[in-house]
Amino acid sequence: MKHDPIATERTDATLLVVDDNEDNRYILLQRLQREGYHHILQAADGVEAMDLLADAEIDLVLLDVLMPEMDGYQVLERIRRDPGLRNIPVIMISAINEIETVVRCIEAGAEDYLQKPFNTVLLRARIQASLEKKRLSDETIKQLQVIRSVFGKYLPESIADAIISGDGNIKPMQSMATILYTDIAGFTGIAESMRPDHVVDMLNAYFESVIEVITGYGGIVNQLQGDAMLVTFNVPVVDPQHADKAIQTAIAIQQTVTTMKFAGVTLETRIGINSGNVFAGNVGTAERMNYTVHGDAVNLAARLERLNKDYASRVLISGHSVALLSGKYPLEPMGGVSIRGKSAPVEIYRLVDTD
Repeated sequence: MKHDPIATERTDATLLVVDDNEDNRYILLQRLQREGYHHILQAADGVEAMDLLADAEIDLVLLDVLMPEMDGYQVLERIRRDPGLRNIPVIMISAINEIETVVRCIEAGAEDYLQKPFNTVLLRARIQASLEKKRLSDETIKQLQVIRSVFGKYLPESIADAIISGDGNIKPMQSMATILYTDIAGFTGIAESMRPDHVVDMLNAYFESVIEVITGYGGIVNQLQGDAMLVTFNVPVVDPQHADKAIQTAIAIQQTVTTMKFAGVTLETRIGINSGNVFAGNVGTAERMNYTVHGDAVNLAARLERLNKDYASRVLISGHSVALLSGKYPLEPMGGVSIRGKSAPVEIYRLVDTD
């Protein structure tokens, strides 16, 4: 059958009329055109309707219930199962005057139900109401996409989604996590020798490259503090291999940094890795919140990062993390080390340079 949508005059809405009876389609088409809807597609059966829905941007479906091969119930079910179609309102149309039919259609996800022959006033009201609901739904979806896009510049996507779905709140949680803390060696001296705009360009290039590595291994950048980054694994996204992923991330970061220049500057990073229980959640005031992690495990990772200076190393890992590893990595035991704030020595390991 040839599909010939008519150019719109009063509205941009695209309607799809689905009915196996050509006379019924013609009658409905005439009434819709009198109401000002001139961008109308027609389908003679359910299969043809699904093809049109896949190819065209449809704003409303007027769907007959009883049709051969694929009836209206089956078409409605497929529309509601398809993520790309489920927001399209569907008004079921039938000559059947049974409450069970109406209930079945509404429960299956129909927006409304109309009985043949059509009441013009009722037809107009239900189409207008359905299209208005679709318009509001589209606006909401667009706003959420913008919010996710903007949040994604400042927060991990998983956290942004959790904030949106939780109406701005993320439930605080206590969990085992692996913390990776990293910063740029000698950053203060580097920054003092450069123009401020060059420093910004360097940091942006550095963060872009390193964060791409981190997210590739499932890490979450919780904080950016100057040139330093606090990265978590297993919080808030569960990952049974969180310790392994942190080691793999450290190796990949070192390989990236040693083979690149950032705004023309060669950099070196130091990394500390530790695993332990942390508290994760929103911290701040009602007006300004920040999702972050706290706990001794975080502090130890930061201290291991600074301890690299004493060992002329790039990556130091606590025995807590090493005990959780399932893979084998080039690690050199450094023995027990006294660390401020810890009552007992901490077993640490040095990641042997892989570059």
